Amino acid sequence: MKIKRAFTSVIAGFSIAVGCLAINNLSANAATTQNGVTNDQINQYVNNATLEQKVGQMYVSRTPQDPNQVKNDVSKYNLGGLIVYDADMKGLTQQQFKDKMKSFQDSAQTPLLVGVDQEGGLVSRLTHSELVQQNGNQFAFPRKQYEEGGMKEVVDDAEKNATLLRSLGINWNYAPDADYSTKPGTFMWDRTFGQGYQQTADYLSKVVPAWQHDNLVASTLKHFPGYGDAADTHTGFAENSKSLTELENQDMVPFKAGMKAGADSVMVTHVIYNKIDPEYPASLSPKINSLIRNNCNYNGVIVTDALEMGAITDFAKEHGNASVDVLAVKAGNDMIMTTDYATGIKEIISAVKAGEIPESQINASVTRILQLKNKLGLLKPENLMFRKPTNNNNNNTSTIINPGNTDHKNPSVISGNNSITISGITYNNDKKVAFINGKVSDPAAEGSMIMTATNANTGKKITTAVVGGKGVFAIELPMTNEVQNVKITSDDDSYAAVTTKVEAIKADKPVVNTDQNNKQNSSTEKQTNKQNNSVKDEVNITLNTEKQANSAKKNTQVVSKNINSEKTTVTNPVYKSAIKTNYQGKNVITTSHDSAAHAVAQKSNNNAKVLPKTGTKENIVALFGLAITSTTALFGLALRKKN
Repeated sequence: MKIKRAFTSVIAGFSIAVGCLAINNLSANAATTQNGVTNDQINQYVNNATLEQKVGQMYVSRTPQDPNQVKNDVSKYNLGGLIVYDADMKGLTQQQFKDKMKSFQDSAQTPLLVGVDQEGGLVSRLTHSELVQQNGNQFAFPRKQYEEGGMKEVVDDAEKNATLLRSLGINWNYAPDADYSTKPGTFMWDRTFGQGYQQTADYLSKVVPAWQHDNLVASTLKHFPGYGDAADTHTGFAENSKSLTELENQDMVPFKAGMKAGADSVMVTHVIYNKIDPEYPASLSPKINSLIRNNCNYNGVIVTDALEMGAITDFAKEHGNASVDVLAVKAGNDMIMTTDYATGIKEIISAVKAGEIPESQINASVTRILQLKNKLGLLKPENLMFRKPTNNNNNNTSTIINPGNTDHKNPSVISGNNSITISGITYNNDKKVAFINGKVSDPAAEGSMIMTATNANTGKKITTAVVGGKGVFAIELPMTNEVQNVKITSDDDSYAAVTTKVEAIKADKPVVNTDQNNKQNSSTEKQTNKQNNSVKDEVNITLNTEKQANSAKKNTQVVSKNINSEKTTVTNPVYKSAIKTNYQGKNVITTSHDSAAHAVAQKSNNNAKVLPKTGTKENIVALFGLAITSTTALFGLALRKKN
């Protein structure tokens, strides 16, 4: 099977190479802006920067809600970029938001790429946060813009929105969507252009230059190599079963057009493509990244989708909590979209020092990132000079307007119909992990809202999850030996918190082993051993055993009453073992925790089988069966003596 997959990959990869050979990324080699730097200055920076500084540039993080933390971490870790969501815009005027972004840029050693999901429709952070008011079709999904105004309206709105984003301090848009979905109602359907693969390719060839006009904003083709009809990766695993040939002739056609049009970046999805790499999600797969670099000859910035999404957290848990940041770099991504940069930077540095990742690869990624920043007019020579990180915790933040509850810990303002609904709690097979399933009332919260689970009694944070499509979320948390009261909150303080209960881990049923049971068991074992020895040594049996025989006969009658079917099974996972014997031609499962009794049963039935552990009641049945076997042997010996 592996050989077949490898052969398929080679053939399909070759065909993709032929189709993509002419595609070159125009943005990476674009001329420097008026205030820009030269490629030699970028190379000098890369050659002299510390490994920590370079790896920091590879991170683009969700913006922390504490402005002081943002400024401190941007400087301390030399972060490459930030993502802004609704929570970063709510309650602010446009000027206040611009001042906020400027304060973050002022803290950066090298200017930040500030990204946003501004696709349109439900994925419109500007309007959803109410930072900008809706204006006709300007912020609608491109599908709707095209249906109502044709390609001219799509292109015009992209140009206007790019200008608006840059005026607000945003220079990187995670759009346009290059996916195509064939099934209405699937996760990606509404976000796609919706006019077929080739029509989508034509759309991208026109809309990419519109988004990137005058080098104000970088655009992003997503979600490579084509999301298709896959499930929502925000909440868990999603798969695509198309072959490489199918992807090349269908889903990758729009991406090729966008690359040829000069798209500045490509975002890789978390979907697993079974026929390309059945083990790794695309964002962590070297095979998928190879399609971008080697087959399509693309040299722009490759960025992962957010690693906090359910598909990746599930993958990490199933692989021994492997460092997904390290895997993302090994796969070939230039930028990693995640919030845990403090941990990830250390892990990547360790991997480089251990020889798992060549530093030359880090250098190549940072070079592409700096070239993009330079194209956007962000870099000046002084930005590439080294300075010590500064601690901004005590900086004057009077220019930053606090938009209410920035920590989002104690929801205080409940407005509109904003609500959190718990739809149910499920558990894994061994009852060690609970899944709290729910939904927020706003379907446009997809990807932008974080749900947090805390212990309602102690206030201790347990875990978080990203809201997925249609406002659905699934929070996975470990169970404990006690019932947990779990409080679910949103990072949007217009949602009231809800509390639910999670069951305790159910321990295995304990063995009931009182002193009386111990004495009975001990007495039973002694009697059994004595009988076994009698049979084994063929001691003299006389008619004085008649009392024992009569007792055994009564026991036999009891067992016989219980045998009213073709097969009677007695099991209970408590004691040590079980054996299978035969009585009057019918299969009976009898039990015992005594090895000597096994030997007796084995003599009467060579097919005796060890079964799962059994309990006290079944042990009594076992003794009845043993009595039958022993009585038969005893009568046999007695008759032999008599004769």
